[in-house]
Amino acid sequence: MRMRKPIKVLSNVRGVLCDIDGTLYFKGSPIPGAIEALSKLRKAKKKLLFLTNTDSKAPKTVYQKLIDYGFSVEEHEIFTPIIALQTFLLENRDKKIFLVASKEVEEEFKEFNLVSDDEVPDYVIISDFSDDWDVNRLNRAFKYLLKGAKLFGTQGNRYCLNHKGEPQIDTGSFVRMLADAADVACTIFGKPSKDFFIQALHKLGLKANECVVVGDDFESDIQGAKNAGIKSVLVKTGKKNSYVPSKKTTKPFLIIDTFKLLLEYL
Repeated sequence: MRMRKPIKVLSNVRGVLCDIDGTLYFKGSPIPGAIEALSKLRKAKKKLLFLTNTDSKAPKTVYQKLIDYGFSVEEHEIFTPIIALQTFLLENRDKKIFLVASKEVEEEFKEFNLVSDDEVPDYVIISDFSDDWDVNRLNRAFKYLLKGAKLFGTQGNRYCLNHKGEPQIDTGSFVRMLADAADVACTIFGKPSKDFFIQALHKLGLKANECVVVGDDFESDIQGAKNAGIKSVLVKTGKKNSYVPSKKTTKPFLIIDTFKLLLEYL
């Protein structure tokens, strides 16, 4: 008996907003078929933007990793919370910042207005600082928040998966902890922020109904897509395998086993 081909339910899609870790590669290797699928999407004239919540590395490092794995991408197609935050700060050059981040990311912000010890910053920024998990850095941030600084987080993930595929506490948990301790609101620059996805649409020059978000994370990819009014596709690779959805979990438009199967629905 011949199997029926999938219905082209995404036939109007002109652009793909694609997650990276867990969707294109996982545990240090490309996911089977992902490199070839990406090449076919380009041949089909689909616009591509690669979205990641990676905030421990510079955007150039994210780009180079994809190149090293064999993916055909352009550096301008990478969009991370670091880029979104830099864009905002370039428009607010006069504001002082206190940054909790990895040493590599600190280098990305060395030209901005960093606060001195005897000043109170306008913005406290919490990024991935897993290379130096010093609680004193968070306590200093907390004191600044009590003195009126605004709280920014590079992204909102509660946890991530390390290179072994094991769960590890992530930036969003620290941001929420500080917000709760200081009783302040926080602004998130990466997923699942609606603004992050809207900026991504602007980069592609497309509308929400012309794009699809593809990712492995219910909270950042699927919820983020919903926040911006974009259809989403969940792949059963990466983080999906360790996440137990609840009744409140946002459901994707489509669920597929792996990224390469996306082509069958376009």
